[in-house]
Amino acid sequence: MKANITQTLHYDNVPSASGLEMLGDHYYVVGDDSPYLYRLDKDFRLETQEAIFDTTGFGSGRIAKDEKVDLEGITLLQHQGKPYLLMMGSGSAPARRKAYLYNICGDDICREGAGVHSARTIDLDKLYQQLEQEADTLGGSLLNIEGVAAGHGKLYLLQRAIGTGQNVLISYRLSEFIPFLLGEAGTQLPQSEISYFRLPGLKNMQAGFSGAYVYDDKLFFTASLEDTNDAYADGEVLGSYIGYIPFTWVGKQDTLQIPTTPILQADGTPYTGKAESMVVQKREGKGRYRLVVVSDDDRGGSELLEVMLSVE
Repeated sequence: MKANITQTLHYDNVPSASGLEMLGDHYYVVGDDSPYLYRLDKDFRLETQEAIFDTTGFGSGRIAKDEKVDLEGITLLQHQGKPYLLMMGSGSAPARRKAYLYNICGDDICREGAGVHSARTIDLDKLYQQLEQEADTLGGSLLNIEGVAAGHGKLYLLQRAIGTGQNVLISYRLSEFIPFLLGEAGTQLPQSEISYFRLPGLKNMQAGFSGAYVYDDKLFFTASLEDTNDAYADGEVLGSYIGYIPFTWVGKQDTLQIPTTPILQADGTPYTGKAESMVVQKREGKGRYRLVVVSDDDRGGSELLEVMLSVE
């Protein structure tokens, strides 16, 4: 496998990008310390920003660490023929146990350029408590959900490894998860399926999941190697990776040969930015995928990378 950056764009006005989704010719970005949903056009120009929740704490341009919702994942859901964006907090602190569900097109027929509205705030505390209480579910780490993706009838959550812990893939049936999100009467907590993975390491540390996207028969992911043993504090980023999990591996544990490759700059040196999320823009021939990746610089800005991934 090889992952080579073909273009890099920087955004001072999109803080701390942590999640990316694509719908039609638009890209939707969330930041872990921002209250806004940002929409980019097909050329990656910022078009709009819509408030997801109260913007009071955003006066300095970033929400304080101890107050932020820490939205780390975003994915597209289809429900009753309408597209929704699901944005989920990491769960690593009490303020981070919420999700936001947006109906992109409202109650009317979806129109090109339609605004984002019909917000629903969802309390995830019971769901996250369930994950914490089940033995070994989190692979020896504190709760830190960093990626979310939907496809093939399931919702996938990526628990990031911290310290000596494992990276964990948590899977739910969408037929159970969506009624839970919508608070339908009689709904119980959805049941999860767990898979454990180890990613490349350096200096006695392991890379951790940071984002996910379903395309073809694969669950693609981003990961980063960060010098920290804490789900709360940032550390020096030593490298970022792209990989994939074949769906035939979901449910299997300790799959050590998970396909993963470092993200490389144009000159062949490793990219040391903090890759946070990705989408597969399109497939270009057998085993070649054009990706879009967003990266958090931990200083209040973001980068967007176009990456060519070769898996053969």
